[in-house]
Amino acid sequence: MVRGGGERMGMKQKLDVLVVTLIATIMLVILGLIYFSLTLLVIKVAANVLFTDDLSASMGALAAALVTGAVMIAGALEKKKD
Repeated sequence: MVRGGGERMGMKQKLDVLVVTLIATIMLVILGLIYFSLTLLVIKVAANVLFTDDLSASMGALAAALVTGAVMIAGALEKKKD
């Protein structure tokens, strides 16, 4: 018995779902890398403007990772308003 009362998915439909899932995953990874890079750029520019010392690469990457992670978690936890 099929759950949900729907028809069984054929092999072509399963393959279509798999392809769409892979494309969506690749797109999300690319967009995440772009967002991380932009966040890193903003943090490096702000550190150069506010502080006289240059920001080390490891500290910049850590700050960008924390900001990016916090934004993604906040976006996932956002309540949808009907």
